[in-house]
This record gives sequence, C-alpha cells and structure tokens, in this order.
Amino acid sequence: MGDQGTKKIDLPSKEELQPIIEIFKTMSDPTRMKILLTVAQGSITVSDIAQTLNLSASNVSHQLRFLKQERLVTGKRVDKQVFYSLIDDHVLQIYQLTKAHIEEKNEKQNNYLKK
Repeated sequence: MGDQGTKKIDLPSKEELQPIIEIFKTMSDPTRMKILLTVAQGSITVSDIAQTLNLSASNVSHQLRFLKQERLVTGKRVDKQVFYSLIDDHVLQIYQLTKAHIEEKNEKQNNYLKK
C-alpha cells in the first residue's frame, strides 16, 4: 500500500472496537440523531423535543433510553420535569466532522464531473 501521509494506527481488538461500533449504531438511527442535535442546542424536556421534532413523547422517551444507555445524553430532574442535555460535545463533533467529510467528498465529485 502506498503512503499517502496517513498516520499508522494500531488496530484495536474486537473488544476495544465494540463500544465504538455501538455508539455508531446508536447514532445511525435518524430519529436518535435528530434528538441528539436538538439536545445539543441546550437542555430540553421530552415534551419540548417531541414538539420540536413532531414526534410522540413516548417515542422520544424510548429513543432517549438508548441515548442514555450509550452515555450520550443525561437527564437532570427539576421538580416534575427532566431536562436532557449532551454529556459532552464529542457527539456533536462526530456529526460535524462527518458532515464536513460528505460535503468535501461531494465538492470533489462535482469538480471532477465538471472537467
């Protein structure tokens, strides 16, 4: 293989790779991704997420369970409501990097087709 200036990465074991794969599986669901992006804008309740995304509160709660299980979001109870927020900005960074990658790939493809 040719060296294209990439850094050598030690290949992880299957056990090391599994939690990473689980995060990508969780984020690959369109509803969960929309919830993550909504929660990334600031602390928000289930009912507000549901209203913003035009989903049922039960569907949002169900999806939030997956996101909490993968430690992507956290909930903080204030009186009778729970406000959800991202645990950290890494999820948002993954989204932004992936989006930038796709936009760059599309731009390169468009430039190639113009030739």
